Amino acid sequence: MRYVIVVLLLLAAHFSLTPFAPAPEGKDKFYWPFAADSKPALDGVGGLPSAGGLLTIILAAAAGLGFLLAAAGVVFGINISVDVWRAVVLTSAVSSVLLYLLYVGVWSILPIALDIVVTVGVLVLGWSNE
Repeated sequence: MRYVIVVLLLLAAHFSLTPFAPAPEGKDKFYWPFAADSKPALDGVGGLPSAGGLLTIILAAAAGLGFLLAAAGVVFGINISVDVWRAVVLTSAVSSVLLYLLYVGVWSILPIALDIVVTVGVLVLGWSNE
């Protein structure tokens, strides 16, 4: 089960970090949901990091780095308390959902579904870093 958790966390990190390396304009896909021409659903909140979108930077960094830290905690057995690990995962999932709701579109479905799976795993199924 540890391997499944790690793979899901790494996939979630991948999706969350794609705003920092967007695909070329018009080339967004289900596995690379951000393209250089991606625009937020709300006007005035900025855009991709290359366009100076501060909210996008904060949400993407919080989600991506949190998921990576959580995956590293499982893989390397880093001594993080279960409560802290779960808080990091849940904070990352919420940040990721907010990021993809900000850029809502057809390519947002898979990352949001993955965030829901991770959240259910932590809250309902009792996943942990142990």
